[in-house]
Amino acid sequence: MGRKDDVTNVTVTGRGKTATFQLNQLWQQLSLRSQFLIVASLILSLSMAILGEWVNLQIAASQLQSRADSGALYMEGFLARHVQSGDLGPTVTSEGIEELDELLINPDLARRIDSLRIWRRDGLILYSTDKALIGKTFPSPSVEAAFLGKVSAHLESGHDDEGNLSPAEERPLIEIYAPIYREGTRDTLAVGEVYEDASDFIERRDDVQRRTWYIVAATTLAILAALYAIVRRADNLIGVQRNRLKSQLADAKAMAQQNRDLRELANKARLEASKSNESLLNRIGSDLHDGPMQLLALLILRLGQATTRTEDVPENLTPSSIATECLTQLRDLSTGLVMPQIDELSLEDALRLAVDRHQFTTGTWVGANYTRLPVTVASSLKICLYRIVQEGLNNAFRHGNGIDQHIDASADERNITITVSDGGPGLPLNRAGKDRLPLGLLGIHNRVEAFNGTLKVRRRDGRRTELVVIVPLNGNSD
Repeated sequence: MGRKDDVTNVTVTGRGKTATFQLNQLWQQLSLRSQFLIVASLILSLSMAILGEWVNLQIAASQLQSRADSGALYMEGFLARHVQSGDLGPTVTSEGIEELDELLINPDLARRIDSLRIWRRDGLILYSTDKALIGKTFPSPSVEAAFLGKVSAHLESGHDDEGNLSPAEERPLIEIYAPIYREGTRDTLAVGEVYEDASDFIERRDDVQRRTWYIVAATTLAILAALYAIVRRADNLIGVQRNRLKSQLADAKAMAQQNRDLRELANKARLEASKSNESLLNRIGSDLHDGPMQLLALLILRLGQATTRTEDVPENLTPSSIATECLTQLRDLSTGLVMPQIDELSLEDALRLAVDRHQFTTGTWVGANYTRLPVTVASSLKICLYRIVQEGLNNAFRHGNGIDQHIDASADERNITITVSDGGPGLPLNRAGKDRLPLGLLGIHNRVEAFNGTLKVRRRDGRRTELVVIVPLNGNSD
């Protein structure tokens, strides 16, 4: 039985959560102005209802107190002179009783006054329009309060001190208690009680209350309409700003995508330009090898077969020597221009190839360190780094006499760093600006700049010249 109740509770709780979730979804789908209208209507209506009810109660109490004050003045003017003070307390003489009875016979007064009573402090009725009540005692808190000087009024349906009121006699009455003072003093001698017809009072009270509710309702609607107009304008402005922001955000995203596309195109164009440059150099080298070099080789063969030779011409200035020297220089030039096949090599192997070729060509020794180099990089970057090592070692041999040549190639998560150094006299470092660089360093600078890298030439310990190249991997990896 307990398990069944648990299942029922879980089901009810689940339904409650589902209903709450659905209400929350419906609420979120409403516009800002609709949400405001609902919340403001509830809060403002409740607040104005409380205010209206309080105002009506205050008006009714004020009207009732006003009737009580007028009734007190009536009793002070007409009843006080009929109450006399005696040894046993206040009394009403027979002449006073007759005069009061005659006074209440007046039709106009009789329509307004339903009954009249005079009370003694102990609750004894000294006078009453209902003669059966004279001499009887009824405890009454209102009489005790009136003896203390308080004027009070109550709205009742008929009056029944003895409990024998029939339904036909029920009608709205205002019951007023007021003190009757001793003549010339403020000492309470007796208490007067009067029942007035409350029909006109209720009619006027209801009319005032209706008009109050009309005013409250109109004021509530006016306030709600004014607030709604403000919120509607703000909601429209927010909607316009939201649409504008969405449009600007879409434009910004499109521009960012366009910038990414342009950056990719620029990177591709840069890589293609580097490849085209190497292809051009390869063609130039091939053309030099297949054209002038072949002609010069033929010239050397023919000159070597010549039968006449001038004895006075130095050996190094003979046509054969000059042609041989020209051929050697063109061969060296074409060898430097033509790229080896390094596409299948890793970056470290390509750099080792450049070092090995330099050692073979110059007959010098080069120290080398390779640290955490990436296995694969873009082909154009590999060619660029190969050329940097090649040109850097050529400069170390040419300007540093090939003394203590060394390269250090390393990589981290962001950059590849290559340092080529030597222990010779090196280049003068007082040159400033890109345009003042030697041709070889200018070529290295242009290659590095194409890959968003940096080039530095510096002296270390006053005797070593270092060429430092830093190339970022971002956008240059394969």
